[in-house]
Parts: sequence; C-alpha cells; structure tokens
Amino acid sequence: MIKIGNSSKKKSKNLGYKGIGRLSGVPYCQKLTFINIANYKSMEMQYYSIDGAKYEKLKAAGEDKGVSFVDIMNLIGSSYTQNDIAINERYIKKLQKYKDLLEKTNTGFLVILEGISPVLKNTIEDENFFENLQWLLPVDFEQSLYSCENGELFEDLTTETENNPPIISFCKITFNDTAIYRPIKKDMLRDYLCKSNFKYAVGFHSFNKNKIAIDRNNTFTGIRIYIDNMLLCTEDELLRSLENYGLLTHTLNGQMQSVRGIGAIIYITDKVNISANARRTFIEVTDNDSLEFLKLIAEFVNTIYDTRYALSNYMNAKEKHEQNSEFVKKLKEMALINLKKLAKEDIDLPLDEIDETPFDSLSVLEKKRIIKKNITRKLDISLKEYLNSLIVYDSENAYEEFINWISKK
Repeated sequence: MIKIGNSSKKKSKNLGYKGIGRLSGVPYCQKLTFINIANYKSMEMQYYSIDGAKYEKLKAAGEDKGVSFVDIMNLIGSSYTQNDIAINERYIKKLQKYKDLLEKTNTGFLVILEGISPVLKNTIEDENFFENLQWLLPVDFEQSLYSCENGELFEDLTTETENNPPIISFCKITFNDTAIYRPIKKDMLRDYLCKSNFKYAVGFHSFNKNKIAIDRNNTFTGIRIYIDNMLLCTEDELLRSLENYGLLTHTLNGQMQSVRGIGAIIYITDKVNISANARRTFIEVTDNDSLEFLKLIAEFVNTIYDTRYALSNYMNAKEKHEQNSEFVKKLKEMALINLKKLAKEDIDLPLDEIDETPFDSLSVLEKKRIIKKNITRKLDISLKEYLNSLIVYDSENAYEEFINWISKK
C-alpha cells in the first residue's frame, strides 16, 4: 500500500491523466485513510493513514524536494492491520454501511477523508455539487432518454451489441444513496440531435434550426470532451487550446459565444494515439494523430460559428425585407448550407423547412403581429422621408402634420 502511488514520472514533467491521485485528497483534509479490504469474511484489513498537517509542513519547508515518493510516504503516513485494535474499531463501523455489498464481493477499497477543509466543505454543500458530479463522473444517461424521440442515439453510444463492445463504458455510482446519471433531459435537447464522428472520437450535438444563441436556462450548453467517459475539458479549455495552435478562424470570444449556443458531448474512443497524449486538462499535440484530431474538432467549432452568423444574417434580413427578395433568398440558401454541414448530413433539412407558415393558416394573434410589423416598417420609412422634408419644425402639432403629409402622399 505504501508503494501503490510510486511512479517514475517527475513532478514538473510528464504529468499523467489517469493517475490514482494518491495525494490529491491530502490538501483537503486533516487525515486521509485508505482501507484495503483483503477478505471481508475473515476481516483481513490493511489501513494506511496520511497526516495532512505533516505533509503541508513538509512542503512549506521544501523538505519534499528530491525525496522519493516512498520516503515521503514514510514521513507522513502510518500503516496498520486489523490486529491494531484501536484502528480497527475506529473504522469497522464505517464499513458496516457497505455490508451488503462486501458480503457479495468479499473485497473492497475504501477512502476516508477526516477533518475536511472549509474549501471542500463549501464545495460539497454547494447547491450545484450533485449536478457537477453528473457531468464529471463516468456514468450512464438516464434510461428515460432511450424512450424519447431519437433516444436510440444514446443507447447506440453506450450499449453493447452482439458484434461490438460499448463505445463508452460507464459505472454505477451513487452519492448519498442517490444514483448519478449524466444530467441530460429531453427538454434540454434542441430542434436537431445529430451524431458526430471525429475519427478518434464519437459523440452528439444538439442545436436549433433558426437561431444559435445561449440559453442560460439550459445546462446542456457548450462542448464537453470525455476520455474513458470521464470529463477531460469543456469549451473554455478546448477553444483556448485550439486558438494556441492557430486552428480558430474567428476571435476566441466570438467562437465561445457560438459554441455555447449548442449542446455537444464528444467521447474520445481512440485508446492508443489520443489517450496516450491526454493530460489533466487537454490533449497535448505530440504527433500527427493528435494534431489531426484537434483539426477535426476545430472544423466542428468553426462550423458552429459560421452557422450561427448565417442564420442570424438570414433572420435579420427576413425581418427587414420582403420574403421573396433575391437578397433574402441568397442568405437563406447560405444558412441552409451551413445547417446541413453542422448536421453532418445525418438529418434532412429541406429548403422550405424554415419558411414562414402561410398567412391564412396563422392564428389571429400571429396575423396581428405580422400586420403590425409590416405597418411599423413602412411607417418607419415614411417617417424618415417626412423628417428629411421638413423646413419648419412644430413639436406640438407634429403628429397631425405627419398624418396630413401621409394622406397627401
């Protein structure tokens, strides 16, 4: 147990992604204890406790520099067995909570943090803590999503078939006896739900057909990338990395606003070329595979931006011009081209899909809204002409004079 965290990696270089985090809990508690349950039936246990205060004191004095991992463990940790009565009695009650499970497995490993720090306490008590766990941990989607329209997409990504193993492995994890699932509900999905294939990764993205804009009420927003179904990074780290490699076609802020207008999850499935280069926050470009993967992701990100502005240009022009204007038609065509590219040809986007509903088929309220909009637009044009024609200015009778001017015109 003392040597389990030993590694040839140096503290300043070659930081691995999937380390066991032997010391990661130490800064957040006064005492960190590992219990190795070798045989639950015969109560054969190994205990290893790390003194957090000793470790902090060691680091503050710089006495951890140049010292091997095992030597540090000997300075700050203590090991025991089930024969140490006081230790055994202290922790045996904690094991009883998992009695049903341990009677089946007969083995297990338990980590206990005692005297947690204010930082960790505030984190756990935060109202968003459970939701953060849902996005972070390697868990499955809620089964209810499988029954909704297009729900088979999730099942396809997570369920084993006769010929293929599951692309994304997941674990059954609970927090305070509540099962944790990836927190995507049916009402978070936008107009389109599309599969993605990035050669080294698979995933899906969801976007609206008429407007790509941030919805602060929808937590399924932006891009999340996972390795082994564990969160690697969100769009913050992703876009900054792409910018550093010169792969973004527009400003960082503009790209950030664009990707936060959709919801996307990408699972890295290449366990050799990409995972080997994964660091704690993103992919380090060390070979052609990593660079090619980032280029594929960058193309996706740039397409989101282009689609956002193509849709925006079309919708804005449609508000200001007649529907059959040649200019509007060209903008509409460009919007549809970008929509199809973003959909990766997995869905059909007919040319008339974003056309307005025929006027006669609209509700009374919608008819009034359109009539008001048309009148307002023409009045605005007339008002500008009227103001340009004024020679004498009379504020008290301005409205009556404007009406008289229109009637004569």
